[in-house]
Amino acid sequence: MSALALVLALLGVQPVPANLREQEARKIETLLIAPCCWTAPVSDHPSPASDQVKREIRIMLAAGRTRQQVLDAFAAQYGTRILADPPNPVLHAGPWVAMVVTAGLIFLLLRHLVARRPATATAAGSEVDNATAADAERLDDELRAMD
Repeated sequence: MSALALVLALLGVQPVPANLREQEARKIETLLIAPCCWTAPVSDHPSPASDQVKREIRIMLAAGRTRQQVLDAFAAQYGTRILADPPNPVLHAGPWVAMVVTAGLIFLLLRHLVARRPATATAAGSEVDNATAADAERLDDELRAMD
């Protein structure tokens, strides 16, 4: 038993079969950009820098790291530029922006409706007052006509 397998066994970590580990390594290679020119994935880029990244991926996987841990390690070393699909903070802020905009629109709508209500009530009240004044004047005229 190799020293790495012994350490993994003592830690209770089940070793991943070599063929699955190699498949995972190749998948991770497609998720990283070559750090020499930043133009192609490590899997497609023939350069010493890409070869070094490939070796490091396999070492990390052999040590029991997960895909996300490997990606995080490279992002910590090179920045998110090395990730083929870097996280987009704007996308994560989108729901918050939509919620704030929606709340603002609701506020403006309610403010508009509240501002219209007294004007509508005043207009209706003035019509009642006008109607009552006209009725009172007509009643006075009719009473004078009776005298």
